[in-house]
Amino acid sequence: MFRRQLGITALYNLVNDPTVASDPDVNQVRKLHRDIDVSMMQAYGWTDIALEHGFHVYRQMERFTVSPDARVEILDRLLEENHRRSALETGVGEKPTPSSELALDPGSTPEGAMF
Repeated sequence: MFRRQLGITALYNLVNDPTVASDPDVNQVRKLHRDIDVSMMQAYGWTDIALEHGFHVYRQMERFTVSPDARVEILDRLLEENHRRSALETGVGEKPTPSSELALDPGSTPEGAMF
């Protein structure tokens, strides 16, 4: 961004533009988004969702993102997880079993070590 004197909006206009296919910087940002999304799916244990990254219409604009089907499934599961956690906090739900709790991958780097 700095080298190209781009702000965040200009950068993401390029990232979301399907005609920008051979720009290595833009492709790197797209790859980073894919990597983050895959890591999050692994962290939640939702590796059965086919993310199908590409250019998809979202809110009347074409964007580089996961497929509409993946988006719906992710949002449904996040809502379900939110309800489960809320029930636990209020004492209404069952206590989570170790296999259902979100846990760090033993090979991952703790957040504090990233910076």
